[in-house]
Amino acid sequence: MNVKRLEGEAIRDAILAISGRLDDRLYGKSVPIHLTPFIEGKARPKVSGPSDAAGRRSLYIAVRRNFPEPFFQAFDMPNPHTTTGLRTVSNVPAQALALMNNPMVIEQSQRWADRLLQGHPSSTFDVRIQQAYLTCVSREPTPAEIAAAQAFIEAQAQELNAAPDDVRVWTDLCHVLLNSKEFLFVR
Repeated sequence: MNVKRLEGEAIRDAILAISGRLDDRLYGKSVPIHLTPFIEGKARPKVSGPSDAAGRRSLYIAVRRNFPEPFFQAFDMPNPHTTTGLRTVSNVPAQALALMNNPMVIEQSQRWADRLLQGHPSSTFDVRIQQAYLTCVSREPTPAEIAAAQAFIEAQAQELNAAPDDVRVWTDLCHVLLNSKEFLFVR
């Protein structure tokens, strides 16, 4: 099978699941989109939803034709003004930028790091890194990946002038893993 990129909705739902925030209950009202400062115009919704849509699956995020969700737009959301027979699939720099800068992704990286540190409070880096890989890409890391992650943790701790167990350091590692191609593509 050819390598296939996940749709934006599946990526978002997977991020919420990894962070422990996913609310997978069925049915209910749709959640308003999170209004960023860049979403402006006539008839702008008066109510902004939370950046993580209260943890609800992407299916439950309201679709406003004139105010599309920026994260989904980056990942080829079909145009809500017309019918779409086949969804386009692209691989463009805007997708990497959305994963690096989207407030929801950053927030969920921190939630995941909190879970990782609380779930393994006295564990070694190796155990935490192994758990992070298992959670994110469903496999154990190679020795080279463990070494690279340890070097990253040490460098981030030094950069942030923090202890290696600081949640900010692990948030950055979690954020890096969420930006990996292996997380976004199915083989």
